[in-house]
Amino acid sequence: MANSAAVNAYSKVQGGIAAEVATPQKLVQLLFSALMKDLHQARGFMERKQRREKAQCIDKALDILITLNSSIDMQAGGEISANLRALYQYCMQGLIQSNAQDDTNKLEEVIGLMGEIKSAWDAISDGSEVTDEKS
Repeated sequence: MANSAAVNAYSKVQGGIAAEVATPQKLVQLLFSALMKDLHQARGFMERKQRREKAQCIDKALDILITLNSSIDMQAGGEISANLRALYQYCMQGLIQSNAQDDTNKLEEVIGLMGEIKSAWDAISDGSEVTDEKS
């Protein structure tokens, strides 16, 4: 992930400085934390029929997904990268549909899918730092 793009995206949605000193893995975790927060807030706003606030949260979530999607290294990741890109694009479409139709089921689907990916990133980062074993 290009650090400057990730830092900018995280700063845009959270306004924090933690991203400036984070590793690439930590940046992804920060983005996923912000994404999940926005998705859960959007659900609450949707349930309360607060359409403007819901749309704002979904817009932030879309910005994060766009950043995550554009940061995928397609050459290094092969089939996994292609699958992840397809999943991000599917979730972006789901959020657009959910927002337009006030569809809580579609929003819940996106929350579930992105929650699984966040858990995987958290598990990777909770172990040890990824190291380059080519030395």
